[in-house]
Amino acid sequence: MKITIKDILSIIEQNTVESSKCVKLDSEVVCEKVTSMYQDISQATLFMLKDSDNVTYYAQCACKMNPLLVITDASPSKFSQFEYNLPIIFITNFPEVANNLVKLFYKNAIENIKCIAVTGTNGKTTTSHMIGNLLTQLDKKVAIIGTMGVYDCNYNKLDFNHSTQTTPMYFEMAEIINYFYNENYDYIVYEATSIALEQRRTDFIKNDLAVFTNFSPEHLEYHGTMTNYLKAKLRLDKLSSLNLVNLDTAEYRTILKDEQHFSTTQNAYYRYHITNDTIDIEINDDAYTIIPKFKGGHNFINLATSIFALDKLGFDSKQIVKVASIINPPLHRFQIIEIDAYMIILDFAHTALAIKESINNALNYSKSINKNLNTMVTGIGLRGLDKIKLTVDTLPKGIHKLMIAAEQVGYEDPEKILRFMFNHLPDCYKTSNVLRGSSRKEGIKSLLQATDKNNEIILLTGINEPQNYRGKKYDHDDQEYAKQILQELKT
Repeated sequence: MKITIKDILSIIEQNTVESSKCVKLDSEVVCEKVTSMYQDISQATLFMLKDSDNVTYYAQCACKMNPLLVITDASPSKFSQFEYNLPIIFITNFPEVANNLVKLFYKNAIENIKCIAVTGTNGKTTTSHMIGNLLTQLDKKVAIIGTMGVYDCNYNKLDFNHSTQTTPMYFEMAEIINYFYNENYDYIVYEATSIALEQRRTDFIKNDLAVFTNFSPEHLEYHGTMTNYLKAKLRLDKLSSLNLVNLDTAEYRTILKDEQHFSTTQNAYYRYHITNDTIDIEINDDAYTIIPKFKGGHNFINLATSIFALDKLGFDSKQIVKVASIINPPLHRFQIIEIDAYMIILDFAHTALAIKESINNALNYSKSINKNLNTMVTGIGLRGLDKIKLTVDTLPKGIHKLMIAAEQVGYEDPEKILRFMFNHLPDCYKTSNVLRGSSRKEGIKSLLQATDKNNEIILLTGINEPQNYRGKKYDHDDQEYAKQILQELKT
């Protein structure tokens, strides 16, 4: 279906404030593409430009790319210098216009592919990937979208432009959905962040199921209050036909639509209990035991949640349980590796609650194999001192050797981060010989050197990906770097 300027003007008419008068538009011209990334502008492209402190710079970049039309919610006064060479329409309510344009350009795709959205403070990535992997084992063609990127049904990471880390912006998300629709996919599983929900980036999607995992303080620098944070999360319910709620999270109980929800502490349609090696679940009083291929209590909870999600969608519970014992978690989610007899647990945990759970799970695992646990906990400069305080304040007891390290520091002083971390450590660690690393690499290197591989194992928490330092990104991978360091120690 060809979309003309006339079609676009009709869709945005109610939100139009003003149009540039010096560049006239031919209403019959066909628009082939819509984007909010100036880098993606090509011939016959509609460019949606969100107002921001850098809106003038982005307009200048767009001007060089020669878009067919620019639609923006910025003030007309910011664009006076472009009046003669850019056709611009000024609008109100950017999210509403963006969602309406997505529906215009991608109607077939968004109406004919099934979507599962996962939200919560922790576990979104792992749960999304486990749901996707279970569906794949049940012979469904599934794509996964989230923090780790975009994955196809063969679990290959695809190269899509992302302007945001986890939940893509309106048109990027729609373009990804359209790609998989054209490839005849059955499902898309995606992470729905609170910020994306607040910005209404996915309002155009009618989810078959929304999964609500847990809720704890996070992103308050954006939302301001826990009330606003919760309100953003709960928006997902209105965008979904069904929901699956963790009943142990009281904040989510207001959106229950039926009895099919899960708990480990109370009577529920879905129940679970975890041990070091197994997950015992009940589905409407039918009991099953799963022995996963991986470790980690939080991974077990995410797998149980994923099983319940597919049962709620109508898949056969016996088949789900059968394939649950053969899937793997995504990389670096309590992933246990061994390098030159050093046992290392890689866990991407980076929120206070996730780090606490990761350490507790690692302590249980280390105890089960009669070894001590050495742990690296990082202060993430880009996330602010308040989140660093939350992280170190709640560190569990029992770590044998603790490494505090600075990472993703941006323009923050690593030494300032380390001093702040040490000052907020629980008293049980302030008297011990705490190790320090001014970077993630330095932390890993020093912790490896301090570890007795015969009697100690290592847990590496934090952001195992390219590191941001003073405006530049430097490639990094924990596993490869550990191999490199241990090779150097041999020579």
